[in-house]
Amino acid sequence: MSESSAPEHLFDLPPEYLDQHLERWCQQHELPGYRAKQVRQHLIEGRIYDPEEMTSLPEALRQDLSTGLLRSPLITAEQLRSSDGTIKFRFILEDGLSIESVWIPTEDRGTLCISSQVGCAAGCTFCATGTMKLTRNLHSREIVSQWLAVHAATTAEGLCGVTQVVFMGMGEPLHNYPAVSRAIDWFSSAQGFHFSPRRITVSTVGVVPRIRELVKDHPQVRLAVSLHSAIPETRNSIVPINTRHDLDQLGEVLEEIRGESRRISIEYVLLPGINDSDEEAKALALFAARCGAHINLLPFHPFEGAPYTAAGAAEVGRFQSMVQKNYEGSVTARRSRGLDIDGACGQLVLKPRPDSPN
Repeated sequence: MSESSAPEHLFDLPPEYLDQHLERWCQQHELPGYRAKQVRQHLIEGRIYDPEEMTSLPEALRQDLSTGLLRSPLITAEQLRSSDGTIKFRFILEDGLSIESVWIPTEDRGTLCISSQVGCAAGCTFCATGTMKLTRNLHSREIVSQWLAVHAATTAEGLCGVTQVVFMGMGEPLHNYPAVSRAIDWFSSAQGFHFSPRRITVSTVGVVPRIRELVKDHPQVRLAVSLHSAIPETRNSIVPINTRHDLDQLGEVLEEIRGESRRISIEYVLLPGINDSDEEAKALALFAARCGAHINLLPFHPFEGAPYTAAGAAEVGRFQSMVQKNYEGSVTARRSRGLDIDGACGQLVLKPRPDSPN
């Protein structure tokens, strides 16, 4: 189905007009008004996104929803399961393109690492997704449907479903801000799914103008900044966007929002011999102090053709100690999850599989 011929989808529309959209749709299909309330109840309270499972509705109505207002914008093509419980989902979109999402369990929580683009244009040299380049932005319906599909799949197994959402999958979320913002509205608004915005984190490599917009539009959503170096020359070489939105601009906006954002995190992939020196540690501590950020260290996760080696636990611990000597704030080292299914941070890249669709 081409974009030009595709009918309007509910999740591409503002959630604050949900009732009006459903009522208008029922009127157009000459249906009684109470059907709109039934659809809303299934969708919002039941989190049922497949109309075929809305069993209180007549079959003809379910079919009309399935091909129009609530058609499925993606199908689950594959699930890969890690020995640590992590599950990677591969979805096929309506135009045949594919994306990946990762569900990560931790005690009574389930974190969904969600994608916002097919590929990525940011070009970070340590990230497998960047090797795909950018094919296109995802629509709001495709972002929201990842959440609903993963939540349905995991709860069907008796798991906790999705309790946290992190925009750390494929793509730079702030390069696709309109759709990401609309998806956040669906997740968290009173008219939408009532998901706490404090359980949503948006990660960015530093798209400065959009950071201001994000914090203004969604003040309770958490912000994670993929920094990876606080020295301009180093960051230019590994995070190319730094040549457009440099460290001074990024530090300035983070200082501005320090009192407005609930929490700012700095993500820092440790690359031995590149950004793990004592000078880098001091620069990182100084940058974090400007915005009172939590520093989150993680090792590089290898992928085919990558020019880096992974830091061991001892190397990460050594760098963490150097940073802590210069910074009074929180500095933690994240444990890698899903490595055996290429589901860890920076590993999401689509590989053709002879035994699976597309």
